[in-house]
Amino acid sequence: LQTIDGKAFIATGRGGGHQPPEEPYGVSLIDADTGHAIWESGIAGYQAHQNVMFNEGGVHVIKGFEHSLLSLKDGQAVQFPMSLAKGVTITAVNGSQYQTKHNQVFEKPRKPITYQTNIVLGDYNLFLSHKPGFIGRINIKTGDVEYLQVPVQVVRRANAQDEILWNESRPNDMKNSSGFVVSQDKRNAGSGWGHVSAPSPIAVGDKVYFPTMIGIVYVLKWDADVFDKDALLSVSDLGPATETWTLSSLSFANGCIYARTLKELVCIEPKSN
Repeated sequence: LQTIDGKAFIATGRGGGHQPPEEPYGVSLIDADTGHAIWESGIAGYQAHQNVMFNEGGVHVIKGFEHSLLSLKDGQAVQFPMSLAKGVTITAVNGSQYQTKHNQVFEKPRKPITYQTNIVLGDYNLFLSHKPGFIGRINIKTGDVEYLQVPVQVVRRANAQDEILWNESRPNDMKNSSGFVVSQDKRNAGSGWGHVSAPSPIAVGDKVYFPTMIGIVYVLKWDADVFDKDALLSVSDLGPATETWTLSSLSFANGCIYARTLKELVCIEPKSN
């Protein structure tokens, strides 16, 4: 739900696996006051695994490994599809250091993004890749696509050096505050990247917060001139590794960030001087 020129709209998507009955697959723009569709744009093969985001520039659509822009007026394409895999910039760890390479081919995972992890901020559409450990940023105006590798998990223990895991995470106990295991699906014990639903990101000022299922939170400067290691401000967590699990997005109010895990309600306050 967003407001443009004083009028409220809702953008919604249809399509995906398991044969959803709503057709045609694609995107609709809804008048929030009446509940009526302003337009419906049929998109063959569309997978509604993303947050359907829009702003004054249009409705932003990721289909397969392409990003498109639809007109707010009638749902027609106003921008040629941009590849999320070819001719991209990748900043990844090489040994103990980051290395940036341009005009690369991003190795395609099964799907383009981890589900429900994209957010449009200014001229950018950011998302967690379906490939664990890579955050993507699309420059909507220029078509430039950048990927930044981040640790999948950081294991922090008292009186011990942090253990940085780049490709996989420790299995999660998936227990709530009463010790009850809430899921028997082994995918839910994984890293929180890939073929899972995930908490949606939020933005506060020039910072974007990406939480994952295992309680890791990536904080980045979303409007950084270059989307490299300097754009990554922190890799934080909402609780002990292997014992923290969440599908709840963060929220922000009165200078504090709030989170909910299976075991706890968390309030993160600014550091006092």
